[in-house]
Amino acid sequence: MSAISDRFSKRQILFTLGISIFFIATYFLLRALPNAQCGFLHYEEVVNADGQVEFCATNHAGFLDLSVLKYPVQMKLETDTALEIGVEQEVALELETSGGMPIAAHELAITHTEKMHVMLVDPSLQDYHHVHPEPVDLNGLYRFQFTPQEAGEYVVYTEVVPLRSRRQVIAAGALCVSGATQAPDFTNSQTIEINGLHFALSGVPERLRTGRDYRFSLDVDDAEGMPAALESIMGARGHMVAFDSERRGFAHMHPIASVLGEESNTEAALSFLFNVPNPGWYRLFAQVQVGGREVFGRFDLLVE
Repeated sequence: MSAISDRFSKRQILFTLGISIFFIATYFLLRALPNAQCGFLHYEEVVNADGQVEFCATNHAGFLDLSVLKYPVQMKLETDTALEIGVEQEVALELETSGGMPIAAHELAITHTEKMHVMLVDPSLQDYHHVHPEPVDLNGLYRFQFTPQEAGEYVVYTEVVPLRSRRQVIAAGALCVSGATQAPDFTNSQTIEINGLHFALSGVPERLRTGRDYRFSLDVDDAEGMPAALESIMGARGHMVAFDSERRGFAHMHPIASVLGEESNTEAALSFLFNVPNPGWYRLFAQVQVGGREVFGRFDLLVE
């Protein structure tokens, strides 16, 4: 009887030890995440009635250098056939933890009206896409439509906020499009005409330096020179994303006014914070919606 009791006690000890190791490992895994709560350029965390994060907090201007930051997630991208310029293709995206556990949609917080933000950009930094894949099942599988306009290896960034950690995590991958790859061509510019809209970025000093917060204003006018009627997109009247020339990372910027609750005022200025850690060229894409159509303006900035 004593031998049986001893074996039972040993099993209890091993079980308790195993549970303790599991929770300790989970704790340190979450601690290993880059310390940027939901880093989407919002300054307070707002949780809805379902306990989902609607707006998140960060203490920096949001540029994420993925050559330095490492996240315990991985992404697989697949298409049925080879990608070609101008041909729409469905892309399957699988999102998992580094340990191989699938990350399903019900495990993700809503950030800026969506559970998943996926950004794709080609080597020339001419063709930028921002999409929100739809979940297929509970096994971490998602799908989205993609029509590339340039050749080469598109970098794909996926950003989500798991409900358990409420910390932003980023997965990176690539999609290849057949054809000759073009190198980026930069020109220091703060204005551009796209699809009948005039984009202008103001507040840009003559010299930009790393590690400093800059506040830029975005104006979008129609063909008659009047302020364009900007519609809400992802909960705001405009968004911006910045990529460095080597596509080491990105900054996903959201209007300061949306943080301060001014977005209901159509006269509120569209302004953004810009702060990057590395010198070099950056291409900024401004995303707006007019007449139900998404339009992307772009600007080039040199940072010293």
